Amino acid sequence: MTQKLDFPERKRIRHRSGKRVLFHFVLFAVIAVTLLVCGIIGRVQLNRITDETIASVRVETLISEATEQVRGAASDAADAVNTKQKRNVTNGISGKTKSVKTGAEGMLAAGSSEAEVAAYIVDTLSEAAVSKLSAEKEDQAPVLTAVQQKLAEGRDGFITAAVTNTDSKVSGMNAEDVRKGLSSNAPNYFFMFYSNLLLIIGGIFLILALGMGVLQFFCSEDVRKKASDIIEPLDYLLPFFFGVIVFTLYPMVRVFIMAFQERYKLTGEFAAWGLGNFTDVLFGTNTKLPQAVGNTFLYVLLTVPIAAAISIVLAYLLNQKIKLRALFQTAYFLPMVTSATAVGLVWKFMFHENYGIINWLYSLVGGSNIAWLSNPAFSMAVMVIYGVWDSLPMTIILLISGLQNIDEHYYTVAKVDGAHAKRIFFRITVPLLSPTIGLVLIINSISAFKVFNSVIVLFSGNPGPMYNMYTMTYYIYEQINTSLEYGRAAAASLILFVIILIFTMLQRFVQRKWNYT
Repeated sequence: MTQKLDFPERKRIRHRSGKRVLFHFVLFAVIAVTLLVCGIIGRVQLNRITDETIASVRVETLISEATEQVRGAASDAADAVNTKQKRNVTNGISGKTKSVKTGAEGMLAAGSSEAEVAAYIVDTLSEAAVSKLSAEKEDQAPVLTAVQQKLAEGRDGFITAAVTNTDSKVSGMNAEDVRKGLSSNAPNYFFMFYSNLLLIIGGIFLILALGMGVLQFFCSEDVRKKASDIIEPLDYLLPFFFGVIVFTLYPMVRVFIMAFQERYKLTGEFAAWGLGNFTDVLFGTNTKLPQAVGNTFLYVLLTVPIAAAISIVLAYLLNQKIKLRALFQTAYFLPMVTSATAVGLVWKFMFHENYGIINWLYSLVGGSNIAWLSNPAFSMAVMVIYGVWDSLPMTIILLISGLQNIDEHYYTVAKVDGAHAKRIFFRITVPLLSPTIGLVLIINSISAFKVFNSVIVLFSGNPGPMYNMYTMTYYIYEQINTSLEYGRAAAASLILFVIILIFTMLQRFVQRKWNYT
């Protein structure tokens, strides 16, 4: 039977539910108002800058178009009469261009039309061309007459052309274009650049606040209690969901979209939609992706099985009841909490041709020094040795946890039946450890496909001594950092994702065929 709560307890629960709904109403309202105010401020400032930018572009375009028209006509007229005077006309117009800008800006600010401003510019520049010829000492009558006649005949056409070309250029400008061109050092850059996003998120929180307000002031206590029961777990999950959406889901969706945007730039501009990025990275003339795919697959096929085999043996030994077991387990775990860069530098020194400990050990058995890091023939061996060592700590920990979950009764019965250690290991330990081994293989495979740090550290930032050790992750890094081809990098990332997904699904399919008993 359902136990009924006494009246004070029911009252306390209802009071707590009401407080929770009220708290969320206030919280969502404050967040909504803050975001909306910031978004509105950013939008207002962005619109102001947009108006200023458009006005400046309008003036500059009118001046440049009118100058081009007047200079062309005057120069042609002067050249037709006297070639030497063409330069005088050009100099006269150029000398007046800067002063014309101030007057044009003032006219636009005063509300004059583009046609009036264009007429002012054309007339001013025409006067400058004529006055320059008049100021010359020698007789300029033929040239002066020709220039005046040409400018007078073409005046209306100059004005019309300047206005038309200016309208064509300015009409396509909007706040979005100005937003993309904002400098990160501009005041209130964040509010202006993300004004639309702030307004959208603020609107969402405003809707949530209105919903909480309706629950709090217009609904019964039972409804508020039910709503409170739903809200309470969401309070704990929302921070996690926020992190997942912002730092995981959004980047994944954005990379997928960028992969189909050819010649994508960080400003958001791109040439066209299509499969051009995939064509470039797969079949381009100078693409390194096929080499990167081959190196990555070979690295995975060598590193993962070797690391798994060594880890199984070490985990089995470390799980035995021996003295200083905790110390050995800690020693094997230490590389995991050590800086990857520091450890990589140590390994780089260990592989040194003249001073490395590896060549020293090799010399003890009669071998000669090997140029591990400078000879391309040994690049993969260096990567595999370091990769196996780097993956041992986490693999051993997972396998030890799997070993400790195996029931001791299996070993007791096997020993009673007279089974020796080798038979127990292969007939009991390994089969019962198969689920953990499968998990280890999947985790290590995914990590190996994304190998990057070891390439950077061991080969001093280059993909091998002769650029022979391109991996898929390094190829993506190079496309972003060196080539600035963000669309190609996104396409290569999508290809890597598909490869890892297929490889993981294949491993899971094989695991289902294993017999765990």
